[in-house]
Amino acid sequence: MSPTHQTNMTEQLDRLTPDMSWKGLALLGVVMLTGGVLAFLNPFAASLAAEALAGAAFLIAGAMQLGLAIRNRGASTGDRWLSGALGVVLILFAVSLMLDPLAGLVTLTALVALFFTVMGALRVALAWHMRPARGWGWLMAGGALSLVLAALIVLSLPGGALGLLGLFLGIDLAVGGAVTLALAWQRRTQG
Repeated sequence: MSPTHQTNMTEQLDRLTPDMSWKGLALLGVVMLTGGVLAFLNPFAASLAAEALAGAAFLIAGAMQLGLAIRNRGASTGDRWLSGALGVVLILFAVSLMLDPLAGLVTLTALVALFFTVMGALRVALAWHMRPARGWGWLMAGGALSLVLAALIVLSLPGGALGLLGLFLGIDLAVGGAVTLALAWQRRTQG
C-alpha cells in the first residue's frame, strides 16, 4: 500500500471516529465491552432491556407520527388519517411490548428472523447479479449465512426468544467495544 493511500485511509478513519482523546475512546470501548460481557452472562435480562428500549423507541416514534398527522395541515385528509393510523399502530405495538414482555420477546425475535431472511435474500440476489465480478462469492456467503441464522432463529422459537436478543446485543456491544479499543490504541500510538 502506498504511503499516500495509507494517509488517505487514516484521514477517512479519523473523520469517522468520534472526536475524543484516546483515553475517551478507551473508556467508551471498556464500557461497551463490559456491557457485552454482562449481556453474555445474563442474555435473558439483556433481552428484556433490549425489548424495553425497543418499546420506548416505538412509543416515541408513534407519538411523533401521531403529532405529525395532527399538525400537518398541508397534507390531504387521507394522508393525515394514514399517518395518524401509523402512529396509533406504533403506539399500540409499544404498549403491547411493555404489557407482555415475554410475548414481546417472541415478536421481536421473529422480526429479527424476518430481517435476516430479507437481508440474506437480498445479498444472495445481489451476489448472483454480480456473479462475474470479483468478490461476489463473499457476498453470496454472507447472504447464505444470514439465511441460515434466520432459519436457526425460527427453529428456536418460542423458547429461544428468551435470550437470543440479549446474545445479539452482547455480540454487538463486545465487537463494538473491541473495535473502539483498537481505535483508541491506534490514536494513542499515532500521538
